[in-house]
Amino acid sequence: MRILAVDDDEMILELLSASLGAAGFADLTVACSAAQTLEKIAAVRIPFDCFLLDIQMPEVDGIELCRAIRRNPIYAAAPIIMITAMSQKSYIDRAFAAGATDYVTKPFDPVELGARIRLAARMVESERALTENRSAVATLRAQLERERFVDLNEPISIPDVDAVIDLQALENYLLQLSRSGLFATSIFAFKIAGIETIYAATSPIDFRYLLTDVAEAISTALRAHERFVAYAGNGVYVCVAHGRGALDLEVIEGTANLIVEEMALTNSRGVPLKLHLRIGSPVRVGLVRAGRGAVDALYVAIENAEQQAPKAEDGRAAEHWSQFRLA
Repeated sequence: MRILAVDDDEMILELLSASLGAAGFADLTVACSAAQTLEKIAAVRIPFDCFLLDIQMPEVDGIELCRAIRRNPIYAAAPIIMITAMSQKSYIDRAFAAGATDYVTKPFDPVELGARIRLAARMVESERALTENRSAVATLRAQLERERFVDLNEPISIPDVDAVIDLQALENYLLQLSRSGLFATSIFAFKIAGIETIYAATSPIDFRYLLTDVAEAISTALRAHERFVAYAGNGVYVCVAHGRGALDLEVIEGTANLIVEEMALTNSRGVPLKLHLRIGSPVRVGLVRAGRGAVDALYVAIENAEQQAPKAEDGRAAEHWSQFRLA
């Protein structure tokens, strides 16, 4: 523990040095005035851990020095022990009001002083551990916020929803199928109407939850088919479905919207989230499509959905989400 002792009496400083050394605290710096103390504080690269201050000193007394040290954010919680001949209550009150953590009267007992310093050392260790914990918590919080943040156009991962995979994985899936020839594969996409307004009105974590719930609704609406779904960003979910019969996209769209409605979605404050899904024209992929052509079809389907869904359907979504933003 790095200690700075301040007293205008050199004999007291020598006695403090001997007493602290005997107690196992040899890292001691001394100063004989408030001005010298502040100079040493400003000059050190590694901050002091603890201060021992005399009260009666010329020009600036120890109580004012204590107050000045406390104004430095680095030393807001550092132990400051007053070591003084002044035993009157008024001095004690002023010292603690200025930020002192302990008060020892002269002549001091070296053994008792050692015990007080060991207590201060425990305070330093506790504060250091607390600071490290705060730093770790702040780092974790920042990391969580970064992980929660969703760029509107970003094709994020949506885990733990049946048949929902990453967009890149869906591309790779189509490429793999194309190597053996695609058969009766339909590619189409859903778009959340008014997504820009919804995005602006929700917190990052609520937006993530919303995207996950919508993915679950779409996957459930397609459960009668072999399918994969991926979130492509900008409120678009692209779907690949297989089957011999034609897909009734109107029924699928209605089913997905009904599921979303039955979810009764709310944000973290309990405010209802109302949204509507629109489905774009499908792209039918057969044996004629292979390689990157199958992946190109994926993005044609995304574009079809973008064109199908207005930014705010008939103005109703914009009105609703504008009200929500002010809630």
